Amino acid sequence: MSRFARSDLALGALVAAAVLFGALGFAGFSDRISNSFLFVAWLLTLLTLFGLAVRLPLRGRGSRWSAWAGNTLIVCAAVGVVIAANVALYRHDVHFDATREGRNTPPPQLTDVIDGLHAPLSLTYFYNASDENALATRDMIEIAARDHPLLSFRAIDLDKEPGLARDAGVHSYNTAVLQALDRKVMVENVTDAARLGYAALRALRQRAQTICFVTGHGETFRPMRGHYHFSHVETLRGHDIRGADDVLVAEPEQLDRFQLALHEIGFAMRELVTATTDAIPSDCNVVAELGPRTALASGEADLLADYLKGGGRLMMLIDPQFPVGPDLQSRVLEPLGLSTDSAIVIDPLNHFRTDPDKVAVPYYPSHPITARLALTVFAQARPIRVSQPPATVKGTVLAASSQDSYLRPPSSAGGMMVATSGQAAGEDGRGAHPLVVALEGSFPGAEPGKTFRLVVAGTSKFATNEYFPYVSNGELSVAIARWLAEDNAAPNLAPRTYNLPEIVLTGRQMRNTFVVLEVLLPLSTALFGIGMWWRRR
Repeated sequence: MSRFARSDLALGALVAAAVLFGALGFAGFSDRISNSFLFVAWLLTLLTLFGLAVRLPLRGRGSRWSAWAGNTLIVCAAVGVVIAANVALYRHDVHFDATREGRNTPPPQLTDVIDGLHAPLSLTYFYNASDENALATRDMIEIAARDHPLLSFRAIDLDKEPGLARDAGVHSYNTAVLQALDRKVMVENVTDAARLGYAALRALRQRAQTICFVTGHGETFRPMRGHYHFSHVETLRGHDIRGADDVLVAEPEQLDRFQLALHEIGFAMRELVTATTDAIPSDCNVVAELGPRTALASGEADLLADYLKGGGRLMMLIDPQFPVGPDLQSRVLEPLGLSTDSAIVIDPLNHFRTDPDKVAVPYYPSHPITARLALTVFAQARPIRVSQPPATVKGTVLAASSQDSYLRPPSSAGGMMVATSGQAAGEDGRGAHPLVVALEGSFPGAEPGKTFRLVVAGTSKFATNEYFPYVSNGELSVAIARWLAEDNAAPNLAPRTYNLPEIVLTGRQMRNTFVVLEVLLPLSTALFGIGMWWRRR
């Protein structure tokens, strides 16, 4: 019995690998993984054909006509296999971007919306053929839109089809028209594919949503301005991606970045003065109380309690300097099993940079708000104490400090604040402290069928301009608003922060990085050098 040569074993391995990856391509994985397996199977098939072709003799055996017939059959079989492989590859397309900057990869804001489509969406882009940025945006949309039956994309050169542009109401270059059922959104002068993802969310929105921001207690909310001041910082990424190095210039304690993020996905916003109203207006889908500085009056606390009893949606971000007051505590928090101290959580283990009062949270429970979060920073946060909520209420601690954390009194212009309930602010209070809590259900004493949603956080800073760009703070802020509004029709996109990207590490990560790079790496190099000298001496 003849032994197999190495070339035979190599060809056999290629054939087996091609069959294996082809089978994995139809094993029920996600589309991208399955298509990647099929691409590998296609590549291995072509390598197998090349290996077989190298082994073919230059002239077949037998007569001239039999040699011609044999060669013809071989060529036809090879061409058939190549055509079949390419047809299979075309029907199971996969996109690979070999550029370091990802210049040929659509932004996740666009691909996430397209991948999550549940209703037909049409996108027409009237571009300027002489604008390189517009051509790049057109190509990005084509890459993101391929093989998605619910997305109808059409790119039109405005100079060649002015009649179509006029019929669509388009009057300027690089205008995108998105339509879902009877909802139509038009975005002018757009050469950033990420903006089209937010525009698609606005088009897919089933109804208008309004967030009413409570004012009158020192909150930093201001109605959206017609013009924002942007600066520009030269970066390498900005040369490849238009708008990537635009920086918003705004006061750090304001909410401009948060408001812009809500506006981009289609939320309307207005202020609400609870001190001058008898009931929360019916058009307020969500009520947001962010960063108050003075206590609420008794009537305002009753107003919020009645709003929750009627199935309201409330977002409360309260800083340690805010005096909770007995009315808010007894009418809103205590019935739900919540309380809070006027104290600041100090976390020596997980914190931002070298500031232990800026608690970093790297892990989260399973919840719609925390589905996409990576790391969040809570600066100068007060603890939210959670006891047993009523049977009709479901509570979830979304973020908490580490077990090494403790409390200290907050300082203010008037001196030390006094704890309003629970443990005294001056005590140690070591252990994990909840920072953000989400509750939903039926408020005690509410009518049957009225379900509320409430999110309480011990700081408002993660939603302000100063901390909104850091890590996942912006995503957390927008995700809270969307969960409260029950805006679940589209994926939770990462908001634009209009700030240069930064690498943020916790205190533990900084320590480990320092030990590896500054201690272990030089020490190992020195030890290997000494070992090499010892062997050669």
